[in-house]
Amino acid sequence: MANVIGFCGSPRKNGNTAYLVKTILKNAFDDGHETEFVPLHGAKIGFCSACDACRRTDKGCIQKDDMIDLEEKMKKADVWILGTPVYWWGPTAQMKVFVDRWYGLSQDTFKNKKVILVVPMQDTEEKTADNVIGMFRDSLEYIGVEILDIVIAEGVGEAGEAEARNDIVRRAEEAAKKI
Repeated sequence: MANVIGFCGSPRKNGNTAYLVKTILKNAFDDGHETEFVPLHGAKIGFCSACDACRRTDKGCIQKDDMIDLEEKMKKADVWILGTPVYWWGPTAQMKVFVDRWYGLSQDTFKNKKVILVVPMQDTEEKTADNVIGMFRDSLEYIGVEILDIVIAEGVGEAGEAEARNDIVRRAEEAAKKI
């Protein structure tokens, strides 16, 4: 069985992104996988300062913040669920700072990992998520991580709207089966 960790990049504690990430985790748990939900909105993650200390030494990033614990969780997990709503055609700041800090991680952190993306958005046109999905597609390909599935949830701007949409809930449940 796999170890599955869901990183939620929404600033809303109980919004659509959290609901969908938790739905995938619940279904994975029901299938016998070990799961954990990690909200990024409360994490203390400093911005990458481009000092390159992580590249010049074997000690990693010089910042001593929550990224240390998050890196350990990433290493332990076989599958990452990365959830972020679309904010101004991009990921949330919480998700972006998390992804930017991957720069300083050992490539072993990413070896053989798989990802399910969860991208809720208020807009009803899938193309609104193109930049978010493109950023993840390109960066995950660069580090050798396979995308198992992408769950786009259109038209869910207000908290609770995803939960009320059977089509979106089904997409999340189907994504969990790919683990």
